[in-house]
Amino acid sequence: MVAGFGTPTVRAVLFEVRCPGCSALGWCPCAECIGALADPEPTSVPGTDSVALLFSHDEVGREFIHALKYRGERAIARWLGDSLALAHLDARGEAVPIDAVTWAPTTAAHRRARGFDQAETLARATAKALRARPSRLLRRIGGTAQSGAGREARLAGPRFEGRARAAGRCVLLVDDVVTTGATLRAATAALMDAGAAAVHVAACARRGRDRFSAAA
Repeated sequence: MVAGFGTPTVRAVLFEVRCPGCSALGWCPCAECIGALADPEPTSVPGTDSVALLFSHDEVGREFIHALKYRGERAIARWLGDSLALAHLDARGEAVPIDAVTWAPTTAAHRRARGFDQAETLARATAKALRARPSRLLRRIGGTAQSGAGREARLAGPRFEGRARAAGRCVLLVDDVVTTGATLRAATAALMDAGAAAVHVAACARRGRDRFSAAA
């Protein structure tokens, strides 16, 4: 479970910053909603050196993700980025520090519809918290989205190509939601094929196995 929250500022109140979980004014998120976040199921991603997860994708956790993904709320993006950075540092242990933060890009259609890529937003917020460099190291091949896809399509996963500048770098791969793990597996494989020295993963939410039974 994620811990920690800040004091609401005059700026937050004036601009009506609200908690995405309960709509409390001046907090994003509030202490009560942080405390209500459920612990995620353990997840492993083949080829990675560490995996850090924040919470389960249910109730409050789902509202946090929706605030980022569908409303583009900057305050929750900053909080999630800070939390992912701390979770990564805890999961990484004594491993070599990362020197690039990247993301698995969404489809062009989703980016046009939303006006942004939520995974990129998260990666940049996480990189800022870590004082690391965000870098576009993956290219998505094809335009099929994972969200809304059936079980077989999700298990097959998207396809990515790693960019040449991934070679020799210790990379932190950031994502918003893990369901089957297919996106992270494909992205990790592409980074390793491009010559990455190591890949670590940090994701916000783990969707339960009640919907998809495949191992992550």
